Amino acid sequence: MSTVILLLGLCLLAVTLCYLGRCLISPWGTCRRCAPRGKNRTCRACNGTGMRPRLGWQLFVHFRRLHRDGTR
Repeated sequence: MSTVILLLGLCLLAVTLCYLGRCLISPWGTCRRCAPRGKNRTCRACNGTGMRPRLGWQLFVHFRRLHRDGTR
């Protein structure tokens, strides 16, 4: 049983590290709201650009700002 838990933990760690690497390499992803139709000038999610920051990148920027503001 402990082997299964260890393997699941390692898989979760690998997936997390891959996602973090993806966010650092390419922080912008396509907008899910207007991706099927192409760029939409009225899309509020991406302001008509067709690109949105990934959730991991948004969290990274948020925590970086918290750290910066807390250490001033």
